Amino acid sequence: MKSKMPQYEYINMDSGWYVHDTVDEFGRWSYRRDLFPNGLRYLSDHLAKNGHKLGIYILPGIRKEAVENNAKIKGTTHYLKELTTRKLEGNGFKGTTYMPDEHNELVQMYYDSMAELFAEWGISFVKVDGCGPGGGDQFYPYQSPDNRECLRMMGQAFRKRNIWMQLSWYMDPSYISDWVKISNGARVFIDIESYSTKTMTSSHRVFQRVTYASRWAELDDVGVHNGFYIDLDVVLVGMVVNGKCIDGLDNDDVRLSYISFWALVSSVFCIGADPRMIPDKYLHWFNHPEMLMIHQSGIMAKPIGSGNAWLNRKQIWWKRLADGRIACGLFNTHVYPFFLGISREIKFKLSDMGIETAEIKDVWAGEQMGTYTGTYSVTLRAGQCQLLLITPK
Repeated sequence: MKSKMPQYEYINMDSGWYVHDTVDEFGRWSYRRDLFPNGLRYLSDHLAKNGHKLGIYILPGIRKEAVENNAKIKGTTHYLKELTTRKLEGNGFKGTTYMPDEHNELVQMYYDSMAELFAEWGISFVKVDGCGPGGGDQFYPYQSPDNRECLRMMGQAFRKRNIWMQLSWYMDPSYISDWVKISNGARVFIDIESYSTKTMTSSHRVFQRVTYASRWAELDDVGVHNGFYIDLDVVLVGMVVNGKCIDGLDNDDVRLSYISFWALVSSVFCIGADPRMIPDKYLHWFNHPEMLMIHQSGIMAKPIGSGNAWLNRKQIWWKRLADGRIACGLFNTHVYPFFLGISREIKFKLSDMGIETAEIKDVWAGEQMGTYTGTYSVTLRAGQCQLLLITPK
């Protein structure tokens, strides 16, 4: 990561890092000693030498094992089982944690002790899964209970320790005022992984996220001004195994669209592939300075017209950067689960962005396109995009 992707900051571990049936004496999470014989502090200190920060995955609520093992709340004479007599489900993964009967100062002390432990380990990022109201999928939504009170307490505890808190999964944008106060970001849809034995995702799953991002683009709460960002899930571009690219994407047009859209909406940008197994061509895309500048602006782009990628295959998303320039992405989302569609001309009026004349640069081609007045158009293949930097004149 240090040599191949020097501007990426966090290294996050998903659910395999912890012991699923064991907690410490205070009912807190325990790491797997078979994987980390020297402990997580040793690992985080090692990563820090390269300028990296360690992240982990957890669930909201009080661990079921903590209640069953009669664990105490650190710094008190109280037991966690006192808080969970009703055995309410604590998150969207049933049978893993309990929701407290009431959210009192003892619950806050439990979460404070958890944050204290994570800080001792050198943790800087926590993904909290099974959050609600939300979760599930488009066919069976709201699988997670309303655990906002737990999440508020966790957020309070993590902020004291300067730990980034990310909510997951398929969070409901109608609760945006809560999510902004609680956390630094939220997953907006189901997993992007296809869970195939042969490929990691699909072109359809990539463009699916355009539609769900548009629901959050309608809100004024997302972006750097609130320190809250959407998460479209991991970017699975370019993973190679035994000489074959297994990301599941149809072609490089889709791969560039994938990266470009995540940059435009300033989604949490998490690489889902081993950087040692990503070809240099794709590493160049991940490290492209103008793409990263557009992403790191922290501003969420908005669509011109409908942001529903299935009803409107000609997607145009734009945002004004702090220096007055405009970043704009044009996408032909005419892809289906099993085949590509057709080429389309995509056109927009500069007046839609509040300008009449501008100089336009193609970011990926590195070409100055010249000065345009009134309108701009381009014909794109199915799955193709064009990422522009527009300088008003």
